[in-house]
Amino acid sequence: MTEPTAATDALSPITQERIESQLDANNLQHFRSDEGMTQTAFPGLVVFFQVSEVGFKATARWIPVVSGEADTRTARELANRLNASMPLVRTHAVRREDATTVVLIEAPFFTTDGATDGQLKEMLEFYFSAIHHVMGQLDQALPHLKGQTPNTKGEA
Repeated sequence: MTEPTAATDALSPITQERIESQLDANNLQHFRSDEGMTQTAFPGLVVFFQVSEVGFKATARWIPVVSGEADTRTARELANRLNASMPLVRTHAVRREDATTVVLIEAPFFTTDGATDGQLKEMLEFYFSAIHHVMGQLDQALPHLKGQTPNTKGEA
């Protein structure tokens, strides 16, 4: 194994600033929440990054809100199928107090010793690819919810 040859090849702790730098490099808009988490979005998805001593967790929320028993069952069954076939990324259909369900897609990245810029870039690219795959599956399973926004709830 060769020694790192440049500062960008060195293992460095994951920080919100490093994640934001990668988002900037991909021309993705982002902001820092009051809780200190970096957030970005894609059409149909909102993504949050939580950094800790052992690495970081990326969580995306599929924007549509699922209601009704049949749609909730469909979302849960799909989450179970995806979880059986996708390494690292976990999909959760979470029932809320108002009896609606939201779908979360999360992945922990354990980087206790840090990561190079290239490794961080690859982790984010992997995660973004995975969440878009999950969103595609959700849109296919629940097509009447596709395109729903927080303000429209699927209304035309």
